[in-house]
Formats: sequence, structure tokens, C-alpha cells
Amino acid sequence: MTRTFIRHVPPGYTGKSPVPVVLDFHPLGGSGSTWKGSTSWGSVADSQGFIMIWPDGVGSSWNVGRCCSTAQSQNVDDVAFTKAIVTTLEKEACVDPKRVYATGCSNGGGMAFKVACDAADVIAAVAPVDFDCVTGSSSNPSCGNCAPARPIPEIQFRGTNDTAVPYGGGSGPRGTIFPGALESFMEWGGINLCTGSPQALSDHAGCQAYPSCGGGVETALCTVQNGTHCGNYQSFGIVNIAWQMFTKQALP
Repeated sequence: MTRTFIRHVPPGYTGKSPVPVVLDFHPLGGSGSTWKGSTSWGSVADSQGFIMIWPDGVGSSWNVGRCCSTAQSQNVDDVAFTKAIVTTLEKEACVDPKRVYATGCSNGGGMAFKVACDAADVIAAVAPVDFDCVTGSSSNPSCGNCAPARPIPEIQFRGTNDTAVPYGGGSGPRGTIFPGALESFMEWGGINLCTGSPQALSDHAGCQAYPSCGGGVETALCTVQNGTHCGNYQSFGIVNIAWQMFTKQALP
């Protein structure tokens, strides 16, 4: 199968020093080209000096477990595709293999969770937006088949007025049953071997994180009050918060 992706190289890139990489997975029904202008990831990449990748899903979808559409029904191996992108970049560009990150919204957020589960040896940290981890066979536990090779830093963003992936859990428009933001956060607390009660982050209102997790990784949930599905990037500053977390994380 021939797969495609869009590569955005910052203007300061010289090829002489290794730079980080951020993969941003599009929502269901989208593509790399339609999604790349929907957030500020491109401008942040230019100012901070990292390479952006916007991959294209098969049938405008990603196979993230119990969802979604063509990619799921055809059992597309999107984790292998992600790893192939990273391998290609390592051959063709000067990138830091210990600083490759993943994010995405909606079905793309589910893909960020999926690579956290199955590619923690390649992906340093993830920032899923407006989706739950749905790798399990049912909504309880929703992330049941998730077994990362190591605790992996993750910060998830969720809007309380999201009708596609309900914040409190339940059925989305396409029939997928979601556990909800808090349940997903708790599951990741278990996956990352976290202890203690989540505490509010002093520098970001609306975000909370476990005080201690395996390997010292961050495990956080940012709640956007009255936030809508994939509609909170600018108002909440999602890209800046995610990048701030990424800058602190690298593969061991």
C-alpha cells in the first residue's frame, strides 16, 4: 500500500543539527492537507525549529482499535505507517530520534493514543485531543489492549461540550462507546504506574496531573470548560501547552 504525508520544514533548518519531530494526525474525514491549517502547529514549528508531519489516513481514517471507518474495517496497520514515517525522516533529514512526538484531534487523537500504546519505543510523548483511548475490546476497560514498552508521557485535552466524543462518556454519533475523559485519564494513570491524587498544574488553569508516575513521566488531563469538538486550539492554547510538555520529554 502506498501511503502519503505532508512534511513541513522550519525556515531555520540547516540539516546540521538534529531537530525534533511532531506528527499531527487529522480527524476522521480529513487529510493532512485539510488539517495542517486548522491549528497553529506550523507556526510554532517555525518559531521553535522542529519538523511537522501531517500524515494521511486510509479512507480519511485511522485504525485505533474499536474505531474508525475504513482503516478499522480493513485492519490497516497505522502504527507501522507511523514507524515508517519516522524511519524515512531519519534517512532523509537530520532529526533527533529521541524527540519524536505525536498529537491529533478526534480520530487523530485516538491515533496518538494508539502509537503511545504500540510505539513507545519510537514516540517520546503524546498529546491526544478530544478522543479516548479505545484499544480495548469494550469500553471497560477502554484502553485494555494498551501495553506500552515503557511509561510514556501523555497530556490529553477534552472539551466539556463535545457532542462527538462526550466528555462524560457514552455513545458518539458513529456508535463508538467512549468511557469519558476522567475514566480515560484514570486508565492512563494505571498504565503509567502513577500514584497519588491528581493535582492542578500551577501554570495551566484547567489542567491536572498525577504527582508521581513510572519513569517520572507526566500524565495529565486538560479540561476545556464549554469546549467543543476540535474547536479549542486557539482559545485554550492547546498547541503551546502540548509543546511545552514535549520539550521536557525525550526517549530514555
